[in-house]
Amino acid sequence: MNKLSLFRTLLSNKLLLNRLSSSETRFANLFDASKFFCPLLDVNEPAMYRYLAKHKYLIDLDPADVRRKIAYFKCLNATTEEILQQPTLFTLHLITLENRTTILRECGFVETLNLMALSKYITIVRQKIKALKNNKLIPPDLNVMEQLSKQFEIEVKVNIDFNEEMHLQTLRELFINAYIRERLQLNDEEINKLWKSYSKIKHKSFGHTQRVVDILEHDLKFSRDKIVRNLYLLHADPENLLRYQEVVPSIAGLDIKEVMLKQPKIAMIPCDSVKQILGYFREFGIGEAGVLKYSTVLTLSPNTVLARMEQLQKTKEFEVLSKHPRITKLIAYQTKAAIRLDYLQQLKVRCASLNVLASHSQNFEKYIRDGYDRNNVKDVAHYLKMVFQRQDNEVVEQLKRHPNWFHVPTVQMQETLDHLKGTGFSMNDIYENVQLLLYPLSRINHKLGKLLECKRAKKKHDELGIELTSVTPTQMLSLCLYAIELDFHFTGDGIWPEQVQHSDSSTGTNIELPKSLSKDYKFGKKPSAQKKMST
Repeated sequence: MNKLSLFRTLLSNKLLLNRLSSSETRFANLFDASKFFCPLLDVNEPAMYRYLAKHKYLIDLDPADVRRKIAYFKCLNATTEEILQQPTLFTLHLITLENRTTILRECGFVETLNLMALSKYITIVRQKIKALKNNKLIPPDLNVMEQLSKQFEIEVKVNIDFNEEMHLQTLRELFINAYIRERLQLNDEEINKLWKSYSKIKHKSFGHTQRVVDILEHDLKFSRDKIVRNLYLLHADPENLLRYQEVVPSIAGLDIKEVMLKQPKIAMIPCDSVKQILGYFREFGIGEAGVLKYSTVLTLSPNTVLARMEQLQKTKEFEVLSKHPRITKLIAYQTKAAIRLDYLQQLKVRCASLNVLASHSQNFEKYIRDGYDRNNVKDVAHYLKMVFQRQDNEVVEQLKRHPNWFHVPTVQMQETLDHLKGTGFSMNDIYENVQLLLYPLSRINHKLGKLLECKRAKKKHDELGIELTSVTPTQMLSLCLYAIELDFHFTGDGIWPEQVQHSDSSTGTNIELPKSLSKDYKFGKKPSAQKKMST
């Protein structure tokens, strides 16, 4: 096993990765950075401090990432002096460094394969073959066509009249094109699509491209047509593809291979990030099933997902949706949803469903322009089934008997539910009087307080004219509901807060739309201050 192979094996070791990533995400100052670099490069602190003061961008790097890159440079037999002469290499991704190394080795660079070559890689591959030989970057007697062709496991024919005035990058593109056309049996239209949409494949090594295709076909069982329909997969990291089976063997009980066949883009996401995100889902009690439908959430960084989940718990309008089957969609589009929620609140729109908050811009704009301030039936049904832990539709049917049930936001229902539980009523008491959740808490407190006072004093209730001594908690809530609606002649209008005026509960809200809606809020963006002033 050569040094680079050993390096990759060690790097993929989970324990080593955990140890390396336990460092702080960045250095506090030059002094801390110099103390970190010194033992790795065997340089004294004063000299290291002066070096970092000259290249201050290095202190913004991740220490664990720096450690891995120095280890990689040493695997290339680079001396400390050579490493210090190429500070910009620290800013490149490790995969990029490995890819450049492999490409130069495939092209015949042996003695000249060093950190200087990696740093000047873009310039080098754009040079003519003749110039590369004159500058002694590759052997003068090297047969470049033969050197490139022997890098492939299958016979690759490039029909050109080769001469040393050709550029190295041009030759590489011709070989990649010939290999992919032959290996995947692409027609002219498919080849043109590849180079039009995924032209960066030219920056991948031959070995990388071949290995990715082999893994997709043999390990993940992707058909030829599946690969062709998703040619971006040629950019995937082969090591990452192979590690998935160990790190994330399944999502929501579905084998990861089946998941990738249904959602190929997941193959492009680092498996360690996916594992961390799924861990947060379990920690917050959110099912993984939503990930299969809204895999966009996996493209976010784990830190972003964690921050959004924590924000869900702090925003009451979002918190009541935390057990919703589509909560994953809200996490994926939370920034957009939060801005839209703020906008709806400015318009005094009380009922904002998850579908509206995270929907397409056209749907959001239609919801606003139609002016219907009402709940989504499915959202309310799921909420009630979740809080009462019932799978049937009975609780929903009970609520729907109220003529205005769809005009009360679930967050208000939750606040009322919490208050009643805190007052001593059981979930069964509340379930038997579920329509009471629709009413403003102020009205409930006013009527319930008077009922409880009469029961304690063992006297008749003035409005109802009955004694309440033997009334059960369930009956008490029923009487509270009756007393509230008695004031509104049993029309159902008792659900409206005092500040909300509705002449007809079936009509829409009269909203004056700002001009910025079509360009800003509907896309989940806040308009600039200047635009706000102009509206």
